[in-house]
Amino acid sequence: KFSLDYTLEAYFYDDASDVPEGERAADEDNYLGHVFVFDGQYSLAERFTLMLNDSFYYTRRPVESDEFSNSIARDKYWVNRFTPGIFYDFNERFSTGLRYRRTDIEYVDDESQQSNFLEHRILFNFIYNPTRTLTFDLDYQRWTNTEEPRNLEKREYTSDQLQLVLEKRFTYIALEGGIGFHNRSYEDDPDLEDQDSIIYKAAITWQNPPPEDITQYRGRSFIRAKTHAYLAAEKNFNNLGYYFDTYVANRLTGSIGYVFLEKFHLFARGYYQITEYKNYEGLTPEGTTEIREDKVYDYSAGLGYLIRKNMEISIRTGNKKQDSNIAGLDYENNYAMLTFDFNYDLSARGDFSEEASYYR
Repeated sequence: KFSLDYTLEAYFYDDASDVPEGERAADEDNYLGHVFVFDGQYSLAERFTLMLNDSFYYTRRPVESDEFSNSIARDKYWVNRFTPGIFYDFNERFSTGLRYRRTDIEYVDDESQQSNFLEHRILFNFIYNPTRTLTFDLDYQRWTNTEEPRNLEKREYTSDQLQLVLEKRFTYIALEGGIGFHNRSYEDDPDLEDQDSIIYKAAITWQNPPPEDITQYRGRSFIRAKTHAYLAAEKNFNNLGYYFDTYVANRLTGSIGYVFLEKFHLFARGYYQITEYKNYEGLTPEGTTEIREDKVYDYSAGLGYLIRKNMEISIRTGNKKQDSNIAGLDYENNYAMLTFDFNYDLSARGDFSEEASYYR
């Protein structure tokens, strides 16, 4: 099975009032973004499956480079994740997989002060399916992330992460729970202490009509509008940055959508994140020195019209705000977006893209 997906993302901005002298105009952030995703699987033998995935993003969105990013930078960059691997099925219940992932992140704006990154990651999974609707996954990952700050020497860290994940799927509801341990070490500087954290994720999903009664692929994202509700709580380190940029993100995510009269899509989504830095100290508004802690919430709501099942135009408005205990790091952003989404299946087969998008 082979698939190739492409998405064009065109973003246009306009200032609501005159731009003060010396400030950057909003339309300077206009850009055409591109998303290419290749996914291939080949049965080498009865029990061996080779897989190859490559995803390429060209964007200004910091979240595409780090799931828990708290950056407000709008620099243009590309990120490519190349992942070959092999899976072996012992029988219908047990399987194991080994993958390698290379991630390149490179900023293309000449004036950008952001760092480029290169990551090498090994992923090992041991999966047990006692039934078609129940999955246990022992997930171990080890990676080295090298940061290349502009005009500075390279810096890198190594992470080891072990997690046990459980998924249970009912007709309309799916449950996910995972808990593990994450260790991060800075081997290029022996004076820097290792960072450790318990990590977890707990999520519940409901959707109607329900997904197909088949074995689900872990880690997929879906794009069709459906009636759904989703709630998740998770905790882990951020992935980009170095010793003083390391933080633990505690995030609560929610999303709800309702399709009525078969044409209208009402939705609301958002997240609340507490960002606890490990080593970043700064001055508070009162003049004392404290370890940095940020509280960020981002919520939005909107209404969409389904021109066709795979074509939607929508308007969304929202608010994002950061409260920090360090002086000068608070901000608030009110926004409105007019969005047009179109998903075309060249093979006309449909498959997994029929499932709802809970949060993006």
